[in-house]
Amino acid sequence: MGNAESMESQLAVIRSRAAPARLPMPEPTELEERFSIALNSMNLPPDKVRLLRSYDSDKKWELICDQERFQVKNPPHTYIQKLRGFLDPAVTRKKFRRRVQESTQMLRELEISLRTNHIGWVREFLNEENRGLDVLVEYLSFAQYAVT
Repeated sequence: MGNAESMESQLAVIRSRAAPARLPMPEPTELEERFSIALNSMNLPPDKVRLLRSYDSDKKWELICDQERFQVKNPPHTYIQKLRGFLDPAVTRKKFRRRVQESTQMLRELEISLRTNHIGWVREFLNEENRGLDVLVEYLSFAQYAVT
């Protein structure tokens, strides 16, 4: 993941987009529980976790509020459905080449989602039900075969 400064700049961007006022800070025990949940969802390395744990209560609450306001653009199944849609063997070479642009854009968005969404999103993409990695590999194999 990024360093603490880039995390702060990302939080500043999120804060600038999020107009609603912050909720009142909960009791210290609830604050710590919710802060732990927020940290776990970030899947940070231990040194970053230690740094964030050293924050004062106000800063921890700000981070919790930012995490809870964060909205995922597309759930994992959206990308998986799109990938499966590109796996149509009946598509002619001409149509396939046109669809390559669409699929390239979708793959870029998927790459960003895999890097930036919380670890729960990634786990959902990879779980037994979605089989996101299998579908992605199947699509890449199909695409490679289709252009050769």
